[in-house]
This record gives sequence, C-alpha cells and structure tokens, in this order.
Amino acid sequence: NIRIAFPSNYCLFVDATMDRLLLAAGRVPGLRAPAAGRRLSYDYVVVGAGSAGCVLAHRLSKEHGAKVLLLEAGRSDRGHWDSWKNNMPGALTFNLANEKYNWDYHTVPQQHLDGRRLHQPRGKILGGSSSLNAMAYVRGHALDYERWAQEIGAAHWDYSHVLPYYRKAQRHSGSSSAYRGAHGPLVVSQQRTDVVRAINDAFVQAGAQAGYPLTDDANGFQQEGFGPMDMTVDTTGARASTARCYLWSLLNPLTAEDREAGERLTVATQASVTGLIFDGRRCVGVEASGPGGEARQQIFADAEVILCAGAVGTPQLLMLSGIGDAAELEALDIEVREHLPVGKNLQDHLEFYIQFLAKHTSLYPYAATFGGFGWLSRYLFRRPWNAAIAGASWFLLGKGMSATNHFEVGGFIRSAPGIPHPDVQYHFIPGCVVGQLDFLADHGYQAHCGTLRPTSRGTVKLASKDPNAAPLIDPNFLATEKDVVDQRNAFRLTMEIMNQQAFEAFRREPLSPEASMDIGNDAVVDAWIRQNSHSGYHLSCTCAMGSVVDDEGRVIGFEGLRVADASIMPSMTSGNLNAPTIMLAEKIADAVRGFRLPADESTRWYEPEDWRTRQR
Repeated sequence: NIRIAFPSNYCLFVDATMDRLLLAAGRVPGLRAPAAGRRLSYDYVVVGAGSAGCVLAHRLSKEHGAKVLLLEAGRSDRGHWDSWKNNMPGALTFNLANEKYNWDYHTVPQQHLDGRRLHQPRGKILGGSSSLNAMAYVRGHALDYERWAQEIGAAHWDYSHVLPYYRKAQRHSGSSSAYRGAHGPLVVSQQRTDVVRAINDAFVQAGAQAGYPLTDDANGFQQEGFGPMDMTVDTTGARASTARCYLWSLLNPLTAEDREAGERLTVATQASVTGLIFDGRRCVGVEASGPGGEARQQIFADAEVILCAGAVGTPQLLMLSGIGDAAELEALDIEVREHLPVGKNLQDHLEFYIQFLAKHTSLYPYAATFGGFGWLSRYLFRRPWNAAIAGASWFLLGKGMSATNHFEVGGFIRSAPGIPHPDVQYHFIPGCVVGQLDFLADHGYQAHCGTLRPTSRGTVKLASKDPNAAPLIDPNFLATEKDVVDQRNAFRLTMEIMNQQAFEAFRREPLSPEASMDIGNDAVVDAWIRQNSHSGYHLSCTCAMGSVVDDEGRVIGFEGLRVADASIMPSMTSGNLNAPTIMLAEKIADAVRGFRLPADESTRWYEPEDWRTRQR
C-alpha cells in the first residue's frame, strides 16, 4: 500500500513491490522519471525532510488528511551499512564529518575572527540536522517568546501560546510536570552514565560552589542554574530524530490510522529542488531532479508549497526563484520577482571550550583514536576493547557508553547584573575534544561555553545562479563591541567555575587556555577567543517572521508559499535550536489547517528577585 511517487512507463507492479522492499529495509525511493503526459500534483509539497519538514509531513497527512509529497535532497537515515552512525548517540562526531549525510558548509572568512572559516555542517538526510546534531533538547527561556511576540507583532507567539506546542510534540521519559509532554512523537530523556557520573556531578557542584542555583529541569519552570540536561535519545538508546519519531511511523505503520496517513504521504530522497513555479503571485509547484540532474521534472501543489530547507537552504531557494534583495539578484542575472530581505538577519551562537586534563574518569578510554590515517582514523580506537564493549552494549541492549550524547549535565547563568534571564550556556563533556570532532588521547574534561543573545547579524547570499553552488554564509561573528565584551565576561566566569573545589579530585592542569595565559588581560583573552571559538551550528533568522514571512509563515506578497523552519525565527532563543524548530513546525502545521491550540494562561517562570542588582 505504498503510494508511488513517480511512476515510469514500465510495470507499476514492479515499482510498487520494489518500494515496499526498500521501505522495509529502511530505504526510501528517489525520484523517477514521470510517465509521458502525466501531471504530478499533491495537496502540499514540502521541501526538506529535516527537523521541521518531517513534522509538517506527519501532521498534514495524519491530522489534516492531506495528500503530501516530502522531498529530501539527501539519503535515508536507514538501510545503509553506516546508518548505525546516525542512530547511535555516542557516534555523533562521525556524523559531523561525513559528507555523505552532510552539506558540510563553511563560512566565508570571518573578519572579526582573524579571517578564519568556520565549519557549518547541515543535515543532508531524512531528519536533517536532527539526524546529525548533538541531541541537546533546549527550549530556551520563556522570555525569548515574550520577545518574539513583540518582534513579530503577534501575541500568539508568546510563551503561553508556544508551551502547548512543546507539550504536543514531546514524549518525555521522566516524571510528568506542567511543562513536559507525555504523548507526543518526539522522545526526550535524561541520561546518567555510571562511568562518568562522578565527574559530571562535579561540574554541577562547581556551579553551586561558585554561587549559582541548581535546577532539575532547565526546560521547565527554571532555566537558570546547573543540573541535568534533556536529550533527544529514546528509551532504546537510539537518537530520536524527527525522521525516527515523525516519519517512520507512517512509512512502516503499525496501526490502521498510521497506515491510512502513510498512504497519503509520499517521500522521495535524493530529490533536489532547484526552483519554484509561479502562476502570477501564486506558487503552484517546484522544479526537482534526482542525482546528477536525472529525472528532472515539475511537481505541482494544489494548496501550498512549504519550504523546510533550513536557514541556509530556504533563503537559497527563494533567491534562486527571484525573491530576495533586488540588487543582489540582478547582479547575478536573476529575474527579480519580489524585493524582500531574504538571507539577511542571519544569527548564530559563537562558542568556545575551556579544557582541563584529568587524573582519571573521562571518555578517553572509549573514544580516543589514532590520527594520521584519513577517514580510517575514526575507526582506529586507541583502546579497541573498550570501544568494542561500548558498541556491543548499544547494538545488543541499547545501553552503555554509546547510548548517550554525553551532554548529560549543563548550566545557564546570567553574565552581569541587569540581565533578566540567562545569557550564557554550558554543555559539560567528560572528555576533551580536539577540533570539534576528535577526542584527546588523554583523560580530560571541558565546559562548552557560549553566549546566547549576540547582537551581530550576518547574511546568507548566493554565490551564483547555479543551484548546486554552495551559498555564501557569513555569520559576521563578533562584529559588535557588546558581543566581544559578553564573550570575554563569559570566559572569565567559566574559568572561575572550572577552578572550584569540586574538581579537585579530578583536575590535573589546564589544557586550553594554558596555565601561563594572562586571563586578566582583556587583549589576551579577546585574542584567545578569536582563535579558539567556533560556531554552535545554530544558523537561523534568515527569513524572519515580520519581514520575509508573516506570523503564520506565509511569504509576504505571495499565495501558496509558506516557510516553516529555523529561518523564520525573528531572533534566536537562549539555547540550542532544534527543540524550538520542532515546536515552530508543530505550530505552523496547525496554522496551515487554520487551527491554533489555546494558550496556557497558567504558565509561570523563574525570575530572580535581585536580578537588577546581582549577577548571581
């Protein structure tokens, strides 16, 4: 009962049988050449099967009863020899370095980071970046959404309106609360790994010793403080990507309801969308092709085309279709359809690691590899017996060192008096990462630190009118003096925390920065940050609500064209962006249906009594 996406002229029975076998094996059919004279049309065409696209496809086909086509430029997250890397939480660094499932972008040289080009991985796979990311589930602070409502000019984006969508999406494995969901598709959990529990606890204790509060749920009433972190890892120890949680229940259904919804949903992988089709001011479809430009065709949407290609892919497609900055489009000989600030307002978090060598207790015995052998190095573990035990435990039992992202504890603090809610975030890792992808061959630990509401703004621009050319990504990090000062303050506050007594049983010596560095010298600290900081991979805001799209994601000036991904955020939330993106997709899916969950007027959040005069 699999709907055939693109039937060819030969026997449809053969196609249907092959599709069933592919789906049973975790593979998803790609584009096929359409039959002569056949007009391919659906109610909705969703471009991008990422964190948002899987949500839209699920909700529209299941709750709206619509006929949906979901197009993904990448491969399936299942059915390949190396699909285990996308599903094993402990293998997350494999994904960030794998061009097979990753757009593997880099920024343009960053003027305020000594000309460095920073890595920007983006998911090219079912589930998008939710199939590649670090699985940190962070909603941000309630005041982020109060700010959104003001920036957009729409009260239905305040915290009382978005919290019901967080609950709708979520199935939290922990205790119930007014802030958690219990029955949604997205599995969220907290993990505690015995091998590194003591050093993780030391980080939380260090935060308390430095004078900060504790919190047992940073996504609940109180974000501020130190404590356990939520992660998108399910009860079987697997990555809970949106493909796993929203898509596969319809592709391989177990209930009659899901089977009916799955018959209305068509998914095509390795399907690149190169342009939008318009009839006047109405978007009526897309132009798409398979690998190498094969099976090029037009596909039509009777209701809407919904772009879910992310903060890079969505503005790229809009600009290629003539929607963007008129002068920039004309310079590339692209016919201007509408002048809108597409690709402007790019925002991202800038982060750095504070690292110490440890006497014992870290991920080193399980994760460190030998370098110098290219791609093979990722499999050359220094202690292969430990890696083998960790792998076998995950494959056979879904437990152990590989069943967690190892961001098990973290913290949120305010960097100065007068800041009403946290503007600095910590992910603690019981190991030292070199270059973001490889583990140091020694015991160590690190605090992954970043400021949360930078004021610098960047751009995504086209490099050419060739849809296969990588766009020019310029986050414009540290372009404002405020951002420089905030990073410097965050650095010093982190050093204070990491030097607390709680780490005495573990601490050997500083690794980065070195002990000899003069951390009291502003110029020295600023130079270290310029050389050692990196992207948080939180690209967003390039098609912001209120400037490019309206408060329900509809592209201003057009009919039949909507955006639902991180690009429509008016500003970043205070934390990782995957959870807010999924919430946003849930809310836009209801907007497509003309529906809105009622606000939760009982919502409250923590506010320190003395925040105006005290930093902690």
